[in-house]
Amino acid sequence: MLTALTIENIALIDKLEVEFGKGLNILSGETGAGKSIIIDSVNFVLGTRADKSLIRYGEKTARVFAYFNEITPEIKRLLDEYGIEEEGELMLSRSMSEDGASVCRVNGRKVTLSMLKELSSLLADIYGQHESVSLLDPKHHLGVVDEFAGEALKKALKEQEELCAQYQGYKRKIAEYDEIAGEDREYLDFRISEIEDACLKEGEEEELHVLRRKLNNFEAYLTSLSAAEQALSGEGGAVENVAAAMKELERVSDDEPALGALIERLDAVSIELDDIAAEVSGILSASEFDEGKARYVEERIAKINSLKRKYGSSVQEILSECEKLKEKRDKFDDASAEAEILKKKILELEDKLYENTQKISALRRAAAEKFAQSVTGELKQLGMKNAAFVVDFAPLPEKERAKFSPQGSDEAQFLFSANSGQPPRPLSKIISGGELSRFMLALKNCLPSGFGIQTMIFDEIDTGISGETAQTVAEKLYNISRGKQVLAVTHLPQLASMADRQYLISKSVREGSTFTSLTPLDRQGMLTEISRLIGGAQFSKHALLHAEEMKAHADEYKKALL
Repeated sequence: MLTALTIENIALIDKLEVEFGKGLNILSGETGAGKSIIIDSVNFVLGTRADKSLIRYGEKTARVFAYFNEITPEIKRLLDEYGIEEEGELMLSRSMSEDGASVCRVNGRKVTLSMLKELSSLLADIYGQHESVSLLDPKHHLGVVDEFAGEALKKALKEQEELCAQYQGYKRKIAEYDEIAGEDREYLDFRISEIEDACLKEGEEEELHVLRRKLNNFEAYLTSLSAAEQALSGEGGAVENVAAAMKELERVSDDEPALGALIERLDAVSIELDDIAAEVSGILSASEFDEGKARYVEERIAKINSLKRKYGSSVQEILSECEKLKEKRDKFDDASAEAEILKKKILELEDKLYENTQKISALRRAAAEKFAQSVTGELKQLGMKNAAFVVDFAPLPEKERAKFSPQGSDEAQFLFSANSGQPPRPLSKIISGGELSRFMLALKNCLPSGFGIQTMIFDEIDTGISGETAQTVAEKLYNISRGKQVLAVTHLPQLASMADRQYLISKSVREGSTFTSLTPLDRQGMLTEISRLIGGAQFSKHALLHAEEMKAHADEYKKALL
């Protein structure tokens, strides 16, 4: 649901902040007051194409912020995909500078325009002239029919989903068995033997590289050991110097009692140094360059590298690949037989899938016919007496050509005609903005209240209607708003009287500049605005009485639905 909207420097708006609520939100105002600016601003923040002419004269940038709550699982999935956090609310923002550059953000995080559009398509739909809405895309049409069809179709689709999961599982298993059966058994044995004969050990490669570095730097290694031996036990070395220090301290220890403790510590150091010196000398004596060991290290490293090129990037991966090859070899003898068994099961499952696919299609087509009749009836009540609406299905493919999916194999699209003698054609190609608004109103009244996007914005829904039809439109619009949030721009008093919340769009001049503003109305303000819609700018007290009657009638209508 759209909870709030902030508009900065769009056309005649310098800054406008407004909060919306659940139910029916009506926007009205004088012609030219700026109603289209509000819709343009919403379109802008939802990601539709815009140019720099939207920016208010004299300003360098324009910005719009839209706040939504009630995050659905589908929206949450998309946010997770984008790496965007949400805490029960979404803030969409979009800014545009005078050079035409646009910046989009979701919860403060910068996103691409395509990401913004994908997300906003799940948040709100605008129905009006020049607006593209989700229902104009045929890929959404089957979903609408399915929602109308009810539980029988849902049960069949659930069965189809389970059958498809089993079908795909069998196909994956067959592919696995076919891969195993296609192996060269001798080559399989060779690869296993090649790895096993190498007698690899985890950690061995690291040890070999350490030994190689030592052998490659053997001369420097001996030099360092010799220098260390000399520094420890040679003439003037650490052992000799410590002994000399102890001797000197012992001469004066009778004069300074504290020196006894130091002499004891030096004695311990002397013993440790003797031990260290002996070990260094032992290592040096035992150090001799072993050409055989060097050759072994190089050959062993070369062998491991050869296996890595074939079987994995590490010893661990090579050993893991060996285990996989052994599993293949264990399954080799049975692979062909198992694949044949599964292929027979696949054929049986394809029969079940196609039978269920036909069942799904029959349920859809029956539901689609009733749905089309229901929508057409609604359209006639909304003043479109000559409207025709059908759901056109492509022929169901034969079993051999069918592509089984959890949704069945149907392809369908909505066809529409507003005029007698004109055949129905694809909805997106012929329907006008005003017709689209009323078409959506009819369609939504035929669907369960929880279906689809939760925020619906109607622009020009009242184009070309009045009287009894206007009252019907008002009632149907309110019916939809009981399960959704509806925003509607109107000039009809019948629609305005049905509002749960009403906003007045007005224009004023301050210091030589024109500004558009949006003001929430209390009940008295609603009555005044309804009176204006009834009687024009110079409405009379009779218009006000009529407005009170219309508002009271709307209240009674709402009360009767509770």
